[in-house]
Amino acid sequence: MKEILKPIFEWLTGNYNLFDNPIYNYAAMAIVAFLAFQIAWSIVGSLYANDLIRGRTVGSIIHWSVRFIAFVIIITVISVIIWLVKFILLIPVWIWFALLGILVIVGIIYKHFLTKRLVNKNKTRNQSY
Repeated sequence: MKEILKPIFEWLTGNYNLFDNPIYNYAAMAIVAFLAFQIAWSIVGSLYANDLIRGRTVGSIIHWSVRFIAFVIIITVISVIIWLVKFILLIPVWIWFALLGILVIVGIIYKHFLTKRLVNKNKTRNQSY
């Protein structure tokens, strides 16, 4: 079954790219492929250990399916992280400082009004007794 599923897996995953540089891309793909293999290996191993599956064919199909799904998920997560880092680096530092300052000011104002509201609530509670 490996002879059938391995070429299909390689065909499906062969066009994924994380980097423009081929050396970085090969290194990243090797790491992702290794992680996907380890995930699939441990899941299928657990299925065999718990007697949920029997036979090489079923194990192979599940292994390659899980491996493909894990590969796609890992690639997607890494792509989103790379996109976020590139997006963050595109925005000038002074804008980040301005946003941070606005966030701090909003937090201080919110805390001030929250504290004032709690104090007023306690005053009215104490006066009613």
